Amino acid sequence: MVKGNKERILDTAKRLFGELGYAETTYKRIAQEAGIADGLIAHHYGSKENLFQLVEISILKDLLGKIDESLYYASDGLSSVVNFAKCILKASATPESGFLTLLRCSPFLANTVDADNSEILAVCSQVVQKMLGCIEAGIKDGSIRADVDATLAASVIFSTVFGSTRARLLAGENILGLSFSDDFYPEILSILTKYLEPDQAAPVAG
Repeated sequence: MVKGNKERILDTAKRLFGELGYAETTYKRIAQEAGIADGLIAHHYGSKENLFQLVEISILKDLLGKIDESLYYASDGLSSVVNFAKCILKASATPESGFLTLLRCSPFLANTVDADNSEILAVCSQVVQKMLGCIEAGIKDGSIRADVDATLAASVIFSTVFGSTRARLLAGENILGLSFSDDFYPEILSILTKYLEPDQAAPVAG
C-alpha cells in the first residue's frame, strides 16, 4: 500500500527525531528524506512543534496498545509488570517503533519544546498509571511483596527499563566503552523480578 504524503511525513519525522534529535530535525531534512516539497509539511502539520508532539503521541499510543496486549497474557500482578517491562524493551529493539525518539526527545521533560506539552504528558501519565495498577494488583494478589511502595517501585522500574534502553541504544555515544550481549535485556527482567517477588524463604519457627 502506497503511503500518502501526510503519513510519509510523520514516519520520516519519527525516524529523524530519533536519529538527529529535535533541534537538528528540520523541515528541509524531513522533506528531502520523504521526497516531498517543504511546504507540504506546514500544510499538513503546521509548526515543527506540533509535528513533534503528534509524533511523540503516536509513538506512545502505539506503545500503550502493545502494553495492553501484553497484559492480556499475564497471570498475576508480577507477570503483568514483567510483561509491561518486556514490552518496552522489545519496542526499543524495533526500529520502526520510533522508540529512539522517546530517548533523544524525551516526552517526560515538560520543556522539550516551547509549546503546550499537556497532551503528551497526559499520555505519559496513562503509561505510569497503568504500571501503578499492575504493581498494586500484584501486592493485592500476593505475587509482589507486600512491603513494596507502588509509587517508589514504579519509579525504580521505569528508571531501570528506560536507563537500560538508553545505555544499549546510545552505547556508541557513551564514554565507558560498554557493550551489550543478547542476555542484557533478559538480565534486566530477572533483576526486576527478584526486586518485586516475595521472599520465598520459609518462616523461622518461634
